[in-house]
Amino acid sequence: MAKEVWTDQDGRKYPLAVPAATSTGSGGSVRAYLLNRAKPHLPPWLTAGGVGIAGGGASLMWEGSAAAGVGLTLASVALTGVTWWAGRSTSAQRRLHSAVTVAAGSAWFTAAALAGPLTGPLPDLYLMGGATLALSWNVRLVLRTPEAASESPDKGLLAKVGLARAQIGAAKVEPNRVTAPLLLDAGTQTNDDVAKSLPGIASALDVPRTAVRYQPDPDSERRGELVIVPRDMLADTVRWEEEGPAFPGGSITDPLVLGVYDDGAPLALWLPGDAAQGRNATHLLIAGMTGSGKGDGALNIMTEILTRKDVIVWLSDPKEFQDFRPLLPAYDWAVGGGADTEIMVEAVKAVIPARTKWLGAHKYRQWEAAAVAKQTDPKHSCRDDGTACGCPGLPFHVVWFEEAGVSLGLLGDDAFNSIANLARSAGMALIVSLQRPSHDQIATTTRDALGSRLCFGVPNATAAGFMLPDTVLDAGAAPERWANRRPGYCYLVAPGIPEDRYADPGRTRWFTEESVSLMETIAQWFARNGATVDPVTEKAAETVAGRAYTDRRRVDVDAPDTEDDDVIDDNEPLVDQDDEHIDPEQELPEAAEGDDVPLVQETGYKPDPAEARRLLAQAIDEFEAEGRMVIGPKDFTDWCDRNGYSRPWVSERLKEAYLEGRLADAGRGRWRIVPQMSHA
Repeated sequence: MAKEVWTDQDGRKYPLAVPAATSTGSGGSVRAYLLNRAKPHLPPWLTAGGVGIAGGGASLMWEGSAAAGVGLTLASVALTGVTWWAGRSTSAQRRLHSAVTVAAGSAWFTAAALAGPLTGPLPDLYLMGGATLALSWNVRLVLRTPEAASESPDKGLLAKVGLARAQIGAAKVEPNRVTAPLLLDAGTQTNDDVAKSLPGIASALDVPRTAVRYQPDPDSERRGELVIVPRDMLADTVRWEEEGPAFPGGSITDPLVLGVYDDGAPLALWLPGDAAQGRNATHLLIAGMTGSGKGDGALNIMTEILTRKDVIVWLSDPKEFQDFRPLLPAYDWAVGGGADTEIMVEAVKAVIPARTKWLGAHKYRQWEAAAVAKQTDPKHSCRDDGTACGCPGLPFHVVWFEEAGVSLGLLGDDAFNSIANLARSAGMALIVSLQRPSHDQIATTTRDALGSRLCFGVPNATAAGFMLPDTVLDAGAAPERWANRRPGYCYLVAPGIPEDRYADPGRTRWFTEESVSLMETIAQWFARNGATVDPVTEKAAETVAGRAYTDRRRVDVDAPDTEDDDVIDDNEPLVDQDDEHIDPEQELPEAAEGDDVPLVQETGYKPDPAEARRLLAQAIDEFEAEGRMVIGPKDFTDWCDRNGYSRPWVSERLKEAYLEGRLADAGRGRWRIVPQMSHA
């Protein structure tokens, strides 16, 4: 037969010595019931009786003794102090109640020992005071509620991690997420103490370190919310092709959904700003170590962007589109690394003021969805008379620098600093992806200007500090816990996301070989239905990049697929029109004077300075024709060897071309060719 239990004032449970039914008679059952009900209330009365007996016995030894009076008084004070100190881990009410009880009992005991228990008012004080204190503990036991009883586990948990005086409020329980308000002890505990205790809390709850977060109240140093996610919902990998894009055919103002948080909520970000929502436009920095899933995370963002109808994308990829090749038809401009990226950066510098001028003229304080359509609203007219101007719209513009560490090494930080600080005002978003955003890879100024962060696994806490703000790390974010062992796990910090979400881990979706065909479909849809470059952006880019932009690589998805370029068309003439007058039977003419002069001048011939300047100008024209719009002395190495001139001489001539307006300064000893079409 199971034994019943009784609970004392501290919530501890004890088995009853006598089972609930010890007799078959009703009288025995009633007596047992009353005895069992009375037992939890007996300790205060037994204590009061013990104090009375002890006081009577002590009077036989110390009645009238001055030395005993001093000793008993000091003992009473010490016992009361110990009681107050021992109650520091309990509630304030229990601590005070215990201290008052001990102080009253020890005071009566001291008086009874010195004067006798029956002297003066001592008997009345004993009977009334002892009964009152005993009853007060009985009332406290009767009024114990389940809520008060359940307080002890939380108190025990906080005591284990050094937060014994903190108080936990009523927890808010959601699916796979528990949020509990926390009030720290005034003057002795701060939010930093909770941040340092998070590993201990995770250990006590037997959950991963990243499952426990703390969100401090920005208006208080002793208030915040403790968030616990008991089950990791990110363990199940989600394939991208199983769900596909979130808003196909939608606007870039709709959220870009990348995956899910660990409690199942969607992981999403916004690039354009929204004045109504109080959200600023942003750039994005993506970082993570090799194998952390950064490539798949980038594809999640890119495919989301390329399913929106009001955006154009420029892409710089030193890896020659290893990951993005299925999406090539969708890009307005895609280049590899090196000089091609240099000219793209120069074009972005020129595009920014052109776009901001257009937005300002049409009364847009920042880019919004209405800017992409033909401007038929008089509120957004560039005319002075206030009538609708009908100007073509301006789509949102994303400039993506993949593996930007390579580009930054070639261009320097200044190239990115200027565009990162100004591009948001022009309805543009820069997305910079690299493995480690340390100070030797990217300047702190540029990193701060990028604003939003998508941080995948990193090798150590130092690398995490390069990506995530201190407040997010203090709240519990720890990407170094994953490193590259959990591909796709990430933290997202961006405008529009609640700050209490910054320390919540998420996971992007996984791209497999089966996803390639769907990516190609997206690219073809965008090439046919997506936005095309606007006249403002196109003109600014052409002015700087020339043929590098006008002859940019474009994929025509509607072109017929010819498997063999050598197939001869029966209707095509076999002879070029320029050669139709030549008689194949006629003898070749005799060699004339000068026919033996080589077409290519051999090395060692040194033209005079005037001819050398002409040859150098011709070389600059050839670079422009090839689309190499950013050049420097090192690009003329072969020219110097062929014509016998040194690179310092070439450098001086390039400076002269700069003064003549043929070149523009691109920084770091590099020059940008000013296209000939701009002079016309």
